Amino acid sequence: MVTTSHRLSRWLAPLACLATTVAFSRSIITADEFSSPSTQKIAQQIQQQQQAKQAAEKQIALKKAAIDVTRKRIAELQKMLDESAARSRTEEEELAAYQRTSDSVNSSITALQTQLDLNKEADALHAAASAAQSRLDNMIAARRKLETQMADLRKSAVEWQSKSSEAEQQIAALESQRAELQKAVDAAKGPNDTAQQALTAANAALKAASDQLQAMTKELTAEQQRLDSAAVASKKLADSIAALEKSLGELKESAKAMGISPDEAIKGLSSAIAELTPLHKNAEMLVMQATSRRDAMSGQVEAAKAEQTKKQAEQVAASEAASKAADAFNQANEKIAALNAQQESHRKAGAEAQAHHKMITAQITGFEPSIQKLSAEVQMVTAETVKQQKLAEAALEPLGRFVSFSRDVAPILAKRCVACHNTRSPGGRLNLDSYAALLKGGESGESFEAHKSQDSLLVIMVEDGSMPKDADPLTSEEITAIKRWVNVGAPLDAGVLASAELFDVMPEFPQPLPPDNYRVPIPITATAFSPDGTSLATSGYHEVLIWKTDDGSLVRRISNIAERVYDVEFSQDGSTIAVAAGTPGQLGEVKLFHAADGSLKSTLVRAKDAIFAVSFSPDGSQIASAGADRTITVSSIADGETITRIEDHADWVMDINWSPDSSKLVSSSRDKTCKVFDAKSGDPQVTFSSHGDAVYTAAFLSDSKTVVSGGGDKRLRVWNTADGKEIRSITGFGGEVFRVVVIAGDHVLSACADRSVREHNTADGKAVRTMSGHGDWVYTLSVNPAKKLIASGSYDGEVRLWNSEDGKMTTSFIAIPKSGNEPTVATAR
Repeated sequence: MVTTSHRLSRWLAPLACLATTVAFSRSIITADEFSSPSTQKIAQQIQQQQQAKQAAEKQIALKKAAIDVTRKRIAELQKMLDESAARSRTEEEELAAYQRTSDSVNSSITALQTQLDLNKEADALHAAASAAQSRLDNMIAARRKLETQMADLRKSAVEWQSKSSEAEQQIAALESQRAELQKAVDAAKGPNDTAQQALTAANAALKAASDQLQAMTKELTAEQQRLDSAAVASKKLADSIAALEKSLGELKESAKAMGISPDEAIKGLSSAIAELTPLHKNAEMLVMQATSRRDAMSGQVEAAKAEQTKKQAEQVAASEAASKAADAFNQANEKIAALNAQQESHRKAGAEAQAHHKMITAQITGFEPSIQKLSAEVQMVTAETVKQQKLAEAALEPLGRFVSFSRDVAPILAKRCVACHNTRSPGGRLNLDSYAALLKGGESGESFEAHKSQDSLLVIMVEDGSMPKDADPLTSEEITAIKRWVNVGAPLDAGVLASAELFDVMPEFPQPLPPDNYRVPIPITATAFSPDGTSLATSGYHEVLIWKTDDGSLVRRISNIAERVYDVEFSQDGSTIAVAAGTPGQLGEVKLFHAADGSLKSTLVRAKDAIFAVSFSPDGSQIASAGADRTITVSSIADGETITRIEDHADWVMDINWSPDSSKLVSSSRDKTCKVFDAKSGDPQVTFSSHGDAVYTAAFLSDSKTVVSGGGDKRLRVWNTADGKEIRSITGFGGEVFRVVVIAGDHVLSACADRSVREHNTADGKAVRTMSGHGDWVYTLSVNPAKKLIASGSYDGEVRLWNSEDGKMTTSFIAIPKSGNEPTVATAR
């Protein structure tokens, strides 16, 4: 269709030229005619042209007819062409649509391929990080196993050493008893020997008495036998005489009866009786003598028995005494023997313990190189693993597969949640101070379920607005950040300890900018002179303001500071400004700024609550700070490292200052005490508790041994750091004392809630001068000896400069930025 249209156009072009020529000829004919030859020649030419014209017109008519036919054909062809063109346009549009679809698909494929490549790369990095972590975990497990073994060995070594020491101590203790035991043995030996001698003597005496009794008893028996024999003989003689006399009587009776003479018989019997009677008398005499001897002997036997009984009693007593003495002596000797046995047992136990200790020490010595080597490898692999994990996180984060806890979640928790859910006050038993604490959950269960934000209690409660309690709900962006973090698995950033507090892991965010101008004055809570006295720094809202001291004009505004500035101090060379600030309940910080341009040098300290005080060490190498978290921190200015952390107060620490000799720090606290610490070790040295109310300020006198402090009890107290005893109390204040500064001569300047600044001599407590005129509480003051100036700041935003020699005010101004040409400085006075 396009080709046909092109051919028709080429065919119609000569006809258009011919029509143009005819029209030109007609215009020539109608012109004025000339009769000159030239004119005639031209007329002839015209005639020829007219003829040619007629011929041409004829041809034109013919051609017009042909053209009409052609045009009809063309119209038909054009219609066909238009229809074809329409179909072509439709097809072209469809082609374009398909081409766009194809391009879109190609773009999608390219994008998907890019995403696929990125995901593959991220997967590879994640796999490498996982492998590195697995390797690290294995190494840490191996090290932990070795450390456990080492700990067990060390414990065993300590136990065996303890046993050895205990054995030595017990041996020494026993040896210390030896003298006393030997003394007891020596003391028991004498009585025992005496008792044994007495027993021997008693035994001998008893034996002698027994022998004598035995002999006398034997003799008595013999006497009794003799007595019995004599008695028997006497009885026989008596019986014989009685029998003879009976027989004699019977004989006489018989003889008389028989009438015979019994003389011969009687004579014989009488003679026998007569012979026997002396014998009987002698026998009776013998019996009597034997009885007498027997009775005498019986008395002697009884006496001997009594003596024997006496000697037996003496022997029993001596035996008992000897037995007791022997028992005592034996017991004393047994104790010595037992002591020797115990010592020997302890010596053996000690030797065994020493042998075990030596063996275990050798094992420990053998283990130590392995642990050191493994620890070095763990450290190296840890660094490599963290590097790999960070690369993986960096690759996963753009793909939506990683959300940083430190950057995206911790700041939300710190800002909106930790105030009610922390270690000291875990609402609902939920502590959100750290990632590890968050994992533990609270009394309602686990805080979250990884990859399932819809089932996670933390997400549910912030989405329905039930948390934070009694506070504005989280923003949709904050909720989305938490949900995304949970949905990607609630990961913890590489290199971040799970137990680290939120403030230690979250990045430091720039603080809000201060307003361009202040609608109303704000309290002046901090002032500080530059060393040369040409500049004065004052507290502002999210900023520190630098003023000229000669005319009070605003020189510089230093921002990127927390909401409230509590203390400001220049370094000794004037190059650095230290600022203690905080957003109550959320953040505390100590920052260093370049004094020349106000740029940030470093952030030394970050805390969970406001920091109230900051102080350069006399040599300018360290900074001490303190605040609402009850902590005193000493930091190195060179590298920003924390040197000492002191947690000894029970409430906010309101002020901290160095001793002039740099050896000590003195703090003042809302817990109603001042404390002195060793500046190097942080060890407490003395506590001063005489204020009985909150103590807001304390500073050393020039001797570094005496402190002056002030607080809520409306007085200054001067006290000794050696024993914490008060030297004197300075009264006469009409309100709380907020700040003290020690100046030359151990005079002290004080800022008071009674709207005055006072100077006292600490040596005698006498008032030197009072500088009055502020319209509200005077919170702060500073001194510059070079310019002989004192600056004081009050609750109503006024700063006053005083001449330190005579106490007269030199300048007063409201320390706030103002808009336009509105003057900042009040009338100098």
